[in-house]
Amino acid sequence: MTKWYVVLTKPKQEERAEEHLRAQGGEVFFPRLQLERICKGKCIDVVEPLFPGYLFVNIEDCEQLVGTIRSTRGVRQLLRFGSEPLEVNNGLIADLRSRCNQKIEKYLDENDLQAQHCFYKLGQKVEVTSGPFKAYQAIFKEFEGEARAFVLLNILNQQQELLIELEQLQAIS
Repeated sequence: MTKWYVVLTKPKQEERAEEHLRAQGGEVFFPRLQLERICKGKCIDVVEPLFPGYLFVNIEDCEQLVGTIRSTRGVRQLLRFGSEPLEVNNGLIADLRSRCNQKIEKYLDENDLQAQHCFYKLGQKVEVTSGPFKAYQAIFKEFEGEARAFVLLNILNQQQELLIELEQLQAIS
């Protein structure tokens, strides 16, 4: 019977742990997501761990691996409850695999304003949804930091540059 366990890795060393566990004969599953992030004002595609600091290992045909996991490069230890390592349900692993293998177009984190608004482009029409300029239409110019952007707003027949919070903007279709 397949036995999947959760492995805690050292910070930012999931790929190293994955490589060394595979070299020792274990079947390793390291779930990742393809995301869009803003870097220097531009959207880029990145691949990030679904569970940073964790991966899964199957030791069905490699029982001796349990004893050597802790000394594997990039690994801290097996996740345990009490003295026993936590065994993960095969159905959960199968579900995670099917979800991670699908092409993910966009992953929106409720608390990540950049991810929510990375679709704004130079010259795109936006509407201000709150604040003193509520219901005004503007033209998106550029991002300013993580939570704000410059927009061009037509006030008294003059175009004014306005710095506004991203949460106050909405794209106009």
